[in-house]
Formats: sequence, structure tokens, C-alpha cells
Amino acid sequence: MSIKFSRKDLGLVITPNKTAEYLIHKLGSIKQNQSILDPCVGPGIFVKLLIKKGINKKQIHAFDISSEYEDDLKGLGVHFERKDTLLSITESEHNQYDFIIGNPPYLNKSSSYVRENKKELRKIYGKINSHETYAMFIVNSIWRLKEGGKLAFITSDSFLTLRTHQRLRKFILRHCVINEILLAPQDLFSNQNVSTSPVIIVLTKLSRKDQREKRLTNQIRVITRVKNEEEYKKPNKILTHLQKSYQILPFNIFYTDIEPQVITFFETAPKIVNYMKGYIGMHTHNNRKYIAAIEGTELAKIFHNRNSKIREPENQYRIISRDYLKEKAWRPYLKRGGAEQYYRPIMEALDWRENAKKVYDIPENVPFEREGLVISGVSSRLAARYMPKGCYWDSNKAIGCIVLDENISISYLLGLLNSSLYNYLAKGIINNTNSIQLSGIHALPFIMPDSETKSLVEKYVERIIEQLKNDGLYNYENEQRIIDNLIFNLHQTEFDFAESLKEKLEKKYSIYQKK
Repeated sequence: MSIKFSRKDLGLVITPNKTAEYLIHKLGSIKQNQSILDPCVGPGIFVKLLIKKGINKKQIHAFDISSEYEDDLKGLGVHFERKDTLLSITESEHNQYDFIIGNPPYLNKSSSYVRENKKELRKIYGKINSHETYAMFIVNSIWRLKEGGKLAFITSDSFLTLRTHQRLRKFILRHCVINEILLAPQDLFSNQNVSTSPVIIVLTKLSRKDQREKRLTNQIRVITRVKNEEEYKKPNKILTHLQKSYQILPFNIFYTDIEPQVITFFETAPKIVNYMKGYIGMHTHNNRKYIAAIEGTELAKIFHNRNSKIREPENQYRIISRDYLKEKAWRPYLKRGGAEQYYRPIMEALDWRENAKKVYDIPENVPFEREGLVISGVSSRLAARYMPKGCYWDSNKAIGCIVLDENISISYLLGLLNSSLYNYLAKGIINNTNSIQLSGIHALPFIMPDSETKSLVEKYVERIIEQLKNDGLYNYENEQRIIDNLIFNLHQTEFDFAESLKEKLEKKYSIYQKK
């Protein structure tokens, strides 16, 4: 390949010495007849430290797409090849190395390298459904490892939990035991203007079918986020997880700090989709044209202000009378995310005249217009609100949900989903970004409440909704504390949740977070 990419284009990030030394240490003893590869060597931080450690230069192999450091690396006496590691992999290059170490570049689908090589990369790595090069390097390196060989990488930690990396996680679980996951210092690369949150992962390739039990029963050493490189050897918190538990959680999430009782909850409880089902909404193809603000709402005030600055009538934002809703010419529409819980007045309406409806993509078998609840698809916390009859919803930020079991009420589900426990399950475990997908909601575990708990939760939820209807700024912290306690106590009785979990929920996942 002709070199046409800059350092930035190639995602080059220099590994600090102490971090590189730690990764080398995690490889363990390297015998004289064993080979070690750095597949994205850059300036050769790992190579130089390996030589300093006394590793024979002839054992060390290095690849890089760039020629920038070629002379220096060849001068060290190691085997250097200028090649695109990701694109050059062939069957003959599988199972070659005893050890692989490195800091693979983080390039996503918008990078010039991935865009230019999209078709070729898709042919090789399409089955893992990832557009990030570091994920491809993990797969590539596992292929190159001999059976029983060990890999130590520092990468972005996004592959641990993001749904888009589920296939990568499954690939790792099928082919390796995970020796260690260490969340490296958050600011490790900040002096290089890199904000990626890093993780160190150490794997041993055990891919044969008869090694399945070893993979499942493997004990993973997990080190929660360290503050600095000095803490690598003496971290404040070391956990041990059975690798089998990564098979249990939704989407095979590689969690780092989850209570074993919560794992049991996910493993043994039915999924909430058996009791409540969410649906992807519709497309108008032109929200500006077909969605209007309802008069008297906060959105209508915003549209009025915007329209005062727009001279052309055809470009102004639409505001409609509530009478149009009564006449069924327009329908209530839910399209916004956000962290508001329990109740939010409907501010938008959908043009329901025949000419408009012809334009829309309306999915079949979605129970629009039924009473239910709506969950924000984009929010810093799990946020569920009451959805009255007659509503339609968008396919992006709002997820309409319908109750399936007559023994469960909308009010109870609102209390459950807005509780600190379920905020933790949804946003602390399943998806710790601002997004949550329908599949993530459906994967939440659920147990039937006893009649007393159900009745009390319903009582306080209905009180919150009533107050919010009268005062949108109503502070329902006191009611929420009671709901949180009721939900926690129900699950504590069933799954023996520890009090430390309750403290964690209050500190990080409640609306009244303790300092």
C-alpha cells in the first residue's frame, strides 16, 4: 500500500513506558524458542523494552503500515515488516506467534483509512460487525496467536459494554480465556489530545471445542479504574469474575464491577418483555413539515420566538390549535427523549390528513393509539413516562411500550423503571451511554411484585403524576425515595441483595444522589 496517511490518520498513540512495562509483565515468562509480535509497532516502545528485558532480538517481530520508523526498528535487529496488518492476514499467517502485544490504533468508520479500505475490511472482519480498527486488531491477533498463546493490548474500553461490539465479545469468549481486564487511568493519553477511555486486556487463546469448560470456569482478574500508572501493581480494588457470567448478561457484556446477586437476577428472572413490550415508531420523512407544536405548550412558545425571526411564512414552524386534535386532523406525537420521568405534557402533534399519511413509513402491527408508557431512547438515565391513548411516536428518541400482563399496571411499571435499581440495570450495566435501545429494555429482568408492594408503588406513582400535571417543576424526591426502597426491598428479599448495593444506588443511580 502506498503511504498516504498522516500519523493522525493512522491513529498513532504512544504508550507511556510504565503502561508498556505492565503489559510486558502480564505476558509472563518468554522462553528462548518463543516468538512475540507487535502488530502495530509505531516507534517501537514495546520492542525496546523487550530488548532491555533481555529478550533475544530474533524472537521479536514487528509490523507497521508506515515506513516512518522502519530504519530505527531494523537497526535494533528485530524482524520488521512494513505491511498493513489488518489487510494482509491469510490462513498461512494463523497460529504463528506465542505472544502478541501492542496498542492498536483507534480509528472509526469516519476515518480516511477505514473509508478507503471499507470493502476489504468488511470481507475480513464483517462477522464481528465492528467499524473500529482496534476491534479488528483484537480479532486479527487472536487468529495469529498459537493455541495457548497470550495477548496483551491496551485499547479503548468501549468494546466491553457497547451493543455494537457484542459479536467481538462473543468471538473472544469462543476463542480465549480472559486473564485480566484493567481499567487504565482515564487521562492516560490526555497529553496526546486523546480522550479515549482505555482498558488493558490480557487473553490466552484456548479455542478448541474441548477447552470450552476451561473457558467457562476461568476466573477473570478484574481491576476497576485506577487513577494513575503507579496503581497497576497495587490497585485499590481487585475483583474476580467467572468467565461464564459474561455469557449470562444481555449482549455478553464484559462488566467490571457488578454484584454476583445481580448476575443471578439476570440469569434466573424472566425478561420484562414477557410483561411489557416496546415498539419502534414511525418516520414522517419531514418532521419540520408534518409535526407541529400544540398551542399553549412550552414548545409553542419556542416556535413563536423562532417564527418572529423568520420572514417567509412557508419556512415558519407550525403551531396548531388543540381543536385540531379533537377533530382527529392531527394526532398527539411523541418524539423527544430526555430524563423527565412519570409525566410530561404532550407538546407535539402529527399531521393526520390523508395527503400527509401517504408520505409516512408506519410499521405494521405496532399498537399505536393504545394507552401505555413511553421510554426515552436518549437520556442520561432510564426515564419512563405515562402515555395516554391516541399517541403515535417517532422511531428515534421515544419508545412506546404496551403492558401485556393484566396483573401488572402501567403505574407499577413506571415506578419500577424509574427506580434507582432499574436505572442501574439499564444505564450502569446494559448500556452506559446516553442511548438505550429497545433490545436493551426487553433484556431487563423482571419479577412479579407482591400485592402490597404493587399497591404502594402504584399509589406513589399516581401521586407524582397528579402533582406533575399541576406543576411541571414539582419535586417528587420524597415519593421517589419511598418507591426506590420498595423496589429494592422486593428484590433484596428475592435475591439477597447486599446493603452495599443500596448505598451504591443512592450514591450513583438515584435522582437524589448522595455525596
